Amino acid sequence: MEYEDVLRQYLGEFGRYQKLAAVLIILVGPSVGATMLAQAFLAATPGHHCRLYQNNSSGMYGHPSGRLNVSIPMENVDGTSRFSSCLMYNRSGGTATGDNLTVISCIYGWEYDQSIYHSTVVTEYDLVCGRHWLKELGQSIFMVGVSAGGLISGTASDRFGRRPTVLACILLQLSSGLAAAFTKDVIAFIVLRLLAGGAANGLIYVGITLVIEVIGSSKRNAVGMTISLSWSVGSVVLGGLAYFLRDWWSLQLALALLSAPAVLSYWWLLPESPRWLLSNNRTEEARINIQEAAKVNKVTIPDDVYDKLTKPKDKEPGEKSKKYSLIDLFRGPRLRMSTITMSSVWFATVAVYYALAIGSADLAGDPYLNFVLGGLLEIGLSLLGLVAMEKWGRRPVIGGYLFLSGAACLAVAATPTELQEVIRYLSLLGRCAIGVVFTTLAVYTPEVFPTVVR
Repeated sequence: MEYEDVLRQYLGEFGRYQKLAAVLIILVGPSVGATMLAQAFLAATPGHHCRLYQNNSSGMYGHPSGRLNVSIPMENVDGTSRFSSCLMYNRSGGTATGDNLTVISCIYGWEYDQSIYHSTVVTEYDLVCGRHWLKELGQSIFMVGVSAGGLISGTASDRFGRRPTVLACILLQLSSGLAAAFTKDVIAFIVLRLLAGGAANGLIYVGITLVIEVIGSSKRNAVGMTISLSWSVGSVVLGGLAYFLRDWWSLQLALALLSAPAVLSYWWLLPESPRWLLSNNRTEEARINIQEAAKVNKVTIPDDVYDKLTKPKDKEPGEKSKKYSLIDLFRGPRLRMSTITMSSVWFATVAVYYALAIGSADLAGDPYLNFVLGGLLEIGLSLLGLVAMEKWGRRPVIGGYLFLSGAACLAVAATPTELQEVIRYLSLLGRCAIGVVFTTLAVYTPEVFPTVVR
């Protein structure tokens, strides 16, 4: 007898016990989504120009236009003429009328526009002009952490269990997020964000795997999409928090504290996956787990069912239980093709999604409104995707929304730069479409692979 038989015949595919597990993972989704996309506001680059005097306060952005005209050269950006962000005139070698002035890099630092952002990591550590590469490096390292977090958490969940891995990820996300809010060094901030990204990625995907293994097959689509949608809710939460918390450290602190309730309660509330326990021959723990589920669901399971369920599989004398690893994902032509295909689609989806989501704060108009609007549209299109998945399956939804997102990106590339409003709406459409692919893949991927290598 298999666990799926127990669900259908006795326990119920989506009773109270399974609903509790689903709700617990859904509730951490917003903190994961907000953590993943926080760079859009934490490391936003406001308007800036060279500080004109050594003792000038960077809090006083701007000078009378006449003073800027004789101190800062003009530059052309996307067809618009504006004061240079990185250059200034060397007045020590020129005349009072501005003749024979040479252009040099900023020597007194920078002044930043505070009309939108009071402070960001960029303004805190002057990550502009010659130091701009540190901002890009930080985002790249964050994505390395996300990737490594997926591999490490997946391996850990296979070896130690889904539940302890989820709990460890929640704790790491909270602790690294809190530390990042109080760091005074850009390198330390980058490292802590790396840890937070790895923890958040592991949390959501091991969590989805746990829930899918607890519930019945008929409910996996709806529950998986709901968990994935909670990620999109996180982008709306992030936009709202960023609007009210204009200093980067206060925003980072608020994002970290989103995980605090889970740290305090999930040790007692979150169940382990019975499928994982059974696949790892931890039969007594599986028996206790299912008995607890039966008690919560108010059903009775005969003792002989437990005996059949936990009965060791027939083995040859001296044969040991097989241990699986990442290498097993490439054994056999069918599994190998699934692994390569899913990895390729995931790579393209993640690259496009993060570029469009984080870049939405730089589009024309209010950055907070753009970000929240993108999240809300993403939720709406994902609900349509859920209906489509029920009717036509996973692959048509993934393929259709990938095509829509690609078409939107090509349209953005072909749109003249002066049509910023058109670029804005096309970018938001592309972000929402690729967001649906993201949420759909999160549900589809665990279904493709068997429990032992999931």
